[in-house]
Amino acid sequence: MIKENNMKKKVIITLGLFILMNFGQSCNPEHFLIIDISFQAAMIKDNNYKDKQHIFYGCTSSIKDKLVFIITYHTEYLYGYTGGFGNVCYARTVGHIDDNKLLRETYSLSFDKPFSYNGNTIEQEVNIFEVESIVKEIDEYVNYKTFCNASANLVLDFSDVFFKNATFEFAEYVVTFSCKTSDDKFFTKSIVVTFEK
Repeated sequence: MIKENNMKKKVIITLGLFILMNFGQSCNPEHFLIIDISFQAAMIKDNNYKDKQHIFYGCTSSIKDKLVFIITYHTEYLYGYTGGFGNVCYARTVGHIDDNKLLRETYSLSFDKPFSYNGNTIEQEVNIFEVESIVKEIDEYVNYKTFCNASANLVLDFSDVFFKNATFEFAEYVVTFSCKTSDDKFFTKSIVVTFEK
């Protein structure tokens, strides 16, 4: 009887210690560093959601009735939650934090040929993020669906108003996006798109 009581006490003490060791432990987020980006034109494949962050996009190089560009971050793992004795994590997914970010004020998007917008010519190589009438027609957001086997970390979605008032040649354009990060990395990417009738 005494041995049985001692055994119960040992089990209760061990269980109590385990609970105390884990008290306050949580899922620490994993930290990443943006080391590169990809830049692509996109087309809407499925938009049956009210939330634009759940639109399904596909890759394209042909622009017909909508202008959307997607920037994907390429990251390097820094540190994060490591499981082991005394640690517990009950979340289904561990948080993700990018320790650097793209600086919005450094965005540049340009075309290698001129186009017209509202009757005005936008010359080649002009950064359209500096053209106020165009910037207000660009919706910027994150999309949580997979895009071309990657993430859609930043969507640049030009409004229908922009597309109705813009006139592009039915030809190939080289489109270049560039930006800096908060830790002073510089990225520049170019793609070729064709505007079709």
